[in-house]
Amino acid sequence: QPATGAQPVMASAAAAASSSSPAPKKGPTRPKASDQAVRHAGGKTWRDDSLDLWPEGDFRLFAGNLGNEVTDELLAHTFGKYPSLARAKVIRNKHTNKSKGYGFLSFMDPFDCAKALREHNGKYVGNRPCKLTKSTWNERTLKEVRKQDKKSKKQKRSWGIA
Repeated sequence: QPATGAQPVMASAAAAASSSSPAPKKGPTRPKASDQAVRHAGGKTWRDDSLDLWPEGDFRLFAGNLGNEVTDELLAHTFGKYPSLARAKVIRNKHTNKSKGYGFLSFMDPFDCAKALREHNGKYVGNRPCKLTKSTWNERTLKEVRKQDKKSKKQKRSWGIA
């Protein structure tokens, strides 16, 4: 009989606790985006959480003309002789998992980044010659886009266009 008497007490305590606290928000909650995770290109603005996986203060290269057989591991192995290589990522179609033909390399040392660019540009990675260029990922941050828009408007006003 003591067990039956305990149930209403617990139920009333749960009811009191739920009535005093606000109702939780429905739907998934996402943490506040970092400044670099908000992107803008092609007239659209979106949140890219994958940018938070990359190290802060790195130097990135864009690797183009990659074949479908190139994986993150193969790309990292190819550039593994550089000690400051932090991350290698091949961009893939999220539905088919097929390579989009490009990827990114992250280096912590600018000299390793420049050396990799000189030594590996045009060299084969997998079945194709890789084309390396300096990545322009940071030009798409919302802060940089707004700065460029402001500069463009100022220039147009000085020409008398806007």
